[in-house]
Amino acid sequence: MYRYMLPGKRGYMSRAAIKLNILTAAVVALAVGSGTWAHVVNSPSHKVNVVTNAQHQITQLSYQGIQGQNALALLKKHAAVLTKHYSFGDMVTSINGVKGSGPKYWTFYINGKMASVGAGSYTTKSTDTLAWKLQ
Repeated sequence: MYRYMLPGKRGYMSRAAIKLNILTAAVVALAVGSGTWAHVVNSPSHKVNVVTNAQHQITQLSYQGIQGQNALALLKKHAAVLTKHYSFGDMVTSINGVKGSGPKYWTFYINGKMASVGAGSYTTKSTDTLAWKLQ
């Protein structure tokens, strides 16, 4: 068995003890990081409101803006999103598997008003309520 002298410690630690200490520190760091992420996602300011139809498909999704963040990037944090790129920007074609096509498309709203800019071009404020409606 190998033993190592660690600076500032009395005595020796085995290689297994050193690995265990490193593993413990990694697990604690991961737990702390995960706890912070869960807190941010589930905090009241990051609550996502969803409206569904009789087939349990999303027809509307809304959430609060975050100061300085792009509205499309925020949507992608809250849902599985597909987009199609056009010369004017990206168009949302699907949210959580619900496609906008035919007579109904995903429409972007800022504070209750239909947006005059694309979600990829809009920098949100923490006071904004962003909504996507299938209409």
